[in-house]
Amino acid sequence: MDGSPGARAPKRRITIEQNVAYLKRYAFLERACMRTLAGWLPGVPEWEAKNEIGLHVWESAHAADELHARLRELRAHHPERGVSAGLHALAEALDHAQNTAEVIATVYLVVKRALLDAYRAHPDATWAEFDRPTVKVVSERLAEVTARQVTWAEQFFAGVAANYPGWEAWRDYIASLLAADGGVTGAEPPGAALPRPAGHPLRLPWAECQRMPGWPIFDPAVDIEPDRKAEPEAHRLWRFKHYLNEMTAAETLGSILWMTPEMPWEYQHNVARHLWDEVRHSQLGQTRVQQLGLKIEEVPQVVQIYNVMMTLPAVEQYALLTTVIEPNGMPEKVANREHWENIDDDISAAAVSYDWSDENFHVRWGKKWTPVLLETYGYQETPEAIAARTEAWLMENTPVKMQQKMALDAHGNSQN
Repeated sequence: MDGSPGARAPKRRITIEQNVAYLKRYAFLERACMRTLAGWLPGVPEWEAKNEIGLHVWESAHAADELHARLRELRAHHPERGVSAGLHALAEALDHAQNTAEVIATVYLVVKRALLDAYRAHPDATWAEFDRPTVKVVSERLAEVTARQVTWAEQFFAGVAANYPGWEAWRDYIASLLAADGGVTGAEPPGAALPRPAGHPLRLPWAECQRMPGWPIFDPAVDIEPDRKAEPEAHRLWRFKHYLNEMTAAETLGSILWMTPEMPWEYQHNVARHLWDEVRHSQLGQTRVQQLGLKIEEVPQVVQIYNVMMTLPAVEQYALLTTVIEPNGMPEKVANREHWENIDDDISAAAVSYDWSDENFHVRWGKKWTPVLLETYGYQETPEAIAARTEAWLMENTPVKMQQKMALDAHGNSQN
C-alpha cells in the first residue's frame, strides 16, 4: 500500500456476519412484499395491476427463495431468525393500505425501490472477489427483476394516483418506518418514525374481489355451454371467456396465502407459483378472446366464485381448489386439446396444453400440502374426507355449471 500522506485508505467492507444480516433483511422484505401483494390481489380493481401483481407475487417469492439458498451456503439456515422488530412492524403496516395507490406507493415506490438501491450497491459493500455467489444473486438477477417491477410501478402509478387522493401520508409513514429501522440494510443512521395516519383499518382478507366500475358481471342463468363439435367456434369463445376468469382462482390463492402465514416457507413458495400460474391461465384466456374479437372489459366477470369461496376457511378453500376442482377439470382439458388439434386450432391446443401441465403440479401440491394444513390448523378430517365434504359444498354453492358438470363427470354421474 502507498504510505504517502495523501494515499486513500481502502474502502471498508462488511464482514460475512454483516453480509448474512443484510441478506436476511432482503429476504424478509421480499416475503413481506409477496404477502401484501397476494392479500391485495383481490382488492385491486385495475386489470393491468392484477396481472402485474400476480407476477410480482411469484417474483418476490422466488427472490426470497434465492436469498434463502445463499444464506444456507453462508451457514445461516434460519433466515427468519434475528429480524428486527422494526421490520416486522413495517411488514404488518404494509397490509393496512386502503387502496391501489397506497399499495403501489408503499410496496413498490418505497420498499422495492429501496431494495433495488441496496441490490445495486451490494457488490461495493461485500468482498465481491470472495462473495461472487451473493453478487450474482443480488446484484445481477434480483436487481434486474426489481428494476423492472419498479419501472412498471412508476409508469402505472402516474396514471392512477389522482384517483386515490391522500395516498401521500401513508407512503411517507411507511418510508419513515423503514428509515427508523436503518433502511433496507439496517446499517443507515435511523430516522424518526412518523405518527401513523388515521383511518387505516385492516381490509384483508377481501370478502369480495374488486373489478372496475361498469365491467359486466357473470350471470349463471345464461351461461350455456355450446356443443364442442356442433358449434366449435361458439364453444371455443365460451371456453376462453372462462379461462379469462381464472383470475378469480389467483385471487383466491392470494387470500389463502395471506391467511396461512403459519405454514412452512416451501408451501408459501408453491402457493405463490400456483397463484402466478392462474394469472397466466387468465392471460391465455385474455389473449384468445382478444384474438377472437372481444375486449377484456366486455367479458362478464365471474366474481361470484371468489366471493363464495371466501365464506370458507382458508384450509377448506385450498383443499377444494387443489383436491377437487383442479383434478375434476383434467378430463375436460384432455378433450379440448384433442378437439382443437383435430380441427387444426393449434393456438387453442397449445394454450390448454400449458394449462394442463401447470394443473398437474397444482394437484401434486394439493396432495402434499392439504394434510399439512389440516394438521397445522387443527382439523380432525382426513384429506379424503375434506375433499368429499367440500365437493358436496361446491355442488350446492358454485355459480358455474361447468364446475358441477366436471364433478359429476369425475364420479361417472353425468347426465349428458
